Amino acid sequence: MTVTTSVPKAPRPNTREVRALRLYRERGAEIVVIGRDRYEVPSQDGTRVYEVVYGGEVETCTCADFVYRNVSCLHLLAVGICRAKRRGGSRVPDHELIRLDARRHPERTYSEHEAAARCIAGRTYVEDLRRIQRRELEEEEIR
Repeated sequence: MTVTTSVPKAPRPNTREVRALRLYRERGAEIVVIGRDRYEVPSQDGTRVYEVVYGGEVETCTCADFVYRNVSCLHLLAVGICRAKRRGGSRVPDHELIRLDARRHPERTYSEHEAAARCIAGRTYVEDLRRIQRRELEEEEIR
């Protein structure tokens, strides 16, 4: 009597997780905080931007994978990685995030910049935003 045994194939890694890690490594700097628990996340090829809500009771993404399959897409996973990394010691100061956000969105009005600054910092940073703007104007006048 011949006994045949077979070894099951190794489980395939979750491709969403692998792609989320790759997205964070390649485009993590492009993940932008746009509000409390709201992020703009680029697509893998950088041609589109999706809005992700992460950290509240309901997590959502505007990508087709999330909308049609209702699963944690790679954009949600990438935001999770991003938030975990930012909790570490290499956090960018709030005033720098505010300045970078203002430069990324020149089309916004001052009040929109002000609202974004509050969301980034989690408190009113209007005075700091004004001080940063004055400092940049003074530096330009010196040059």
